[in-house]
Amino acid sequence: MSRKQCFLVVDDHEAVLQGTVPALQKAYPWADIFTAQDYGAAIQKMQQVQPGLMVVDLSIPHASGEVATPEVGLKLVEKLLTSTLAPNIAVLSTDINPLVRLKSMIKGYEGGFAAMDKSLPLQEMLNYIDFAMRGSVYLPQKVKSRPEFHPKWLELLQLRFQEGLTDKAVAKRMGTSDRTIRNYWVRIQDALLIGDEPDKDLKVQIEIEARKIGLIH
Repeated sequence: MSRKQCFLVVDDHEAVLQGTVPALQKAYPWADIFTAQDYGAAIQKMQQVQPGLMVVDLSIPHASGEVATPEVGLKLVEKLLTSTLAPNIAVLSTDINPLVRLKSMIKGYEGGFAAMDKSLPLQEMLNYIDFAMRGSVYLPQKVKSRPEFHPKWLELLQLRFQEGLTDKAVAKRMGTSDRTIRNYWVRIQDALLIGDEPDKDLKVQIEIEARKIGLIH
């Protein structure tokens, strides 16, 4: 590939950028590589340069000086997955489990997509990025093997365990019935492969499992 193209690397760690950017420049000498260290800067830069490849760390701050969280990185990836620009995406993170929330979107994505652990050697990382650059989709087994979760189930988990709402309050917020919420809990339990154990609180078990695989934080 010889056509000049732009890459955008989003990571709030200067040391990581100093390793990733030169490696990308060497592997893709025809590319102009830009960087951003928070969500706001990434959106602004993305609009300016319209990158053909986005390399994104899931744990980034929303703005300079704020705390980096996976929720912000996930929000950026979701925005990219729904963008008309449809850049190729490579997710680098110490915890890629939260991507299970976007699995159905990733499977139907028009561009290339690869997710990998940040601790991988640079050459292995570049191999996965090249995979995304070819338009292929790669998800690690620990994400790929997870069941898909309906957006309504995820909303229920967030409202219950992040905001602390009761099922009745959740039903009101979601504009649905108490019965529907009960059905959602059963389906979430089934998807997480949680059995009924008389001595254990079912909702606590669901919360533990959901946090373990990155559905909530």
